[in-house]
Amino acid sequence: MRILVVDDEPLVRIGIKSAIDWQAHGAEIVGEAEDGEQALRMMTELSPDVVLLDIKMPKMDGIEVLRVAKDRQLPPKIVVLSSFDEMVYVKEAMKLGAFDYFHKPDMNEQELTAMLNSIREQFGVSHIPASPGMATDAAASGKDKALYDALHGHSFDLSGTSLKEGNIYVVLFRVKQYHSVMKRYSEGSEMVLPSTIQHVIQEMLSSEKEIEYLRLSREMSAVLISNSELKSLLASLNRVNNVVQMISSALKRFVNIDIILGISDWCADFTGITRGYKQASKALSHYFYRPDDAVFYYQHLKVGSSEVRRQADEAVVQMKSALRDGDSRQFLDLLGRWEQLLLQGACMDPQDVKKVYEGLLFMMGEGAADSTAVGSDGPMRSVEEIESFRELSAYYRLIFEDRLGSRERKAHKGYSQLTRNIIAYAEEHYKDSLSLKLFGDQFHVSPNYVSRLFKQEVGQGLFDYINALRIEKAKELLKDYRYKIYDVAEMVGFHNQAHFAIVFQKYAGVSPKQYRKEEV
Repeated sequence: MRILVVDDEPLVRIGIKSAIDWQAHGAEIVGEAEDGEQALRMMTELSPDVVLLDIKMPKMDGIEVLRVAKDRQLPPKIVVLSSFDEMVYVKEAMKLGAFDYFHKPDMNEQELTAMLNSIREQFGVSHIPASPGMATDAAASGKDKALYDALHGHSFDLSGTSLKEGNIYVVLFRVKQYHSVMKRYSEGSEMVLPSTIQHVIQEMLSSEKEIEYLRLSREMSAVLISNSELKSLLASLNRVNNVVQMISSALKRFVNIDIILGISDWCADFTGITRGYKQASKALSHYFYRPDDAVFYYQHLKVGSSEVRRQADEAVVQMKSALRDGDSRQFLDLLGRWEQLLLQGACMDPQDVKKVYEGLLFMMGEGAADSTAVGSDGPMRSVEEIESFRELSAYYRLIFEDRLGSRERKAHKGYSQLTRNIIAYAEEHYKDSLSLKLFGDQFHVSPNYVSRLFKQEVGQGLFDYINALRIEKAKELLKDYRYKIYDVAEMVGFHNQAHFAIVFQKYAGVSPKQYRKEEV
């Protein structure tokens, strides 16, 4: 079934084209017209089976199109598109032979599908006949393949595209928070969003020279821009920036989505397109570390420091060692250092970061993370929905702390009730002045018994345990520059800054000042 869409509003035409998978319903959009005169011409040239016709249009309105179509005995079944204030015209349209009408604000997939089925049943229109439109589709398909091959380094021929050699850029963009956006759509309509994006971009770029669009996946698209008529790189880049702004604004206005864009450096000829694709991909991946930005230029990226990457890799080795040794506090300290290195250097691809987190979880036992985790405020987003490093860090830290806490709880099961009470009291009151006498008075036993039992069961002295606990708390506080070092000392139970510095050096291996400098 061949369909012609007639409406002077681009947004309405885009909405109709994107509303359903027309091909899956045995239909094909063969053309679009924006006024009545163009509609009559295309009805003759394209021989559509169905015309979706707006009533109010410039040059010639829908009522006049119906009159002319009736006089000429044009065969298409005409379905009128109306608004609230057009019902008088709808009645006149039905008298002139319109097959049906849709109220535009309420038009949906179910109504369009029912309309197709009704026409098919009444008039026997059941398939898409071979036509010039099919040749156009085949040409489009061939062009898409050529663009795909050029991006991916395969043998290609771009002679069938509008691109020309000279100052070529590759722009990649994807939908921000794609999984959240998809929740707007009902089950079975997953292709509506990518189809709408494609129609919006194609409509917007239809009058532009030397630009080609290619949908790569449901959430990712590519735009290739050549600037053969512009000799200046600055002028070429300005044009690219204008196109990027047009794309972002159009998708925000028409589809209410935000996008993230990666822009390659320029290349002189078609052989550089594959390199440009890799550059745009690399630029786009930096959204992971900089989620407040929307546009990423390859030429502006900082070259990742090999030294930072080496330190990050070394931290991963040390984290694994800490897990093998059962040292939870050391593991979490190293985890924080590793995460700081990644934020500092953006030196690891998002997928590699996820592999490290999953590898660490595997070492903790109980398999990989669930697809969702539960936080104190309720269910967290699934890991597939997470797009930024900070969100990913928070997601895995919650799971790490839960599993490590579970380990410690299991380990504490071997302790006497008194030792478990001492540990709980120390973790709650580490900021206070603590002594063996205080613990003896608190639990109604002798101070010597407290000391001897704790050393026997835990394997370290009680005040070694308390000092280690205080230093771990201090490390977290030192990352916040609002606190002076002497403030941190008092906040974790040290009333003398010099004593705090000595203990910190013993347990952390560096001074508080040096630790703050390295970690923040």
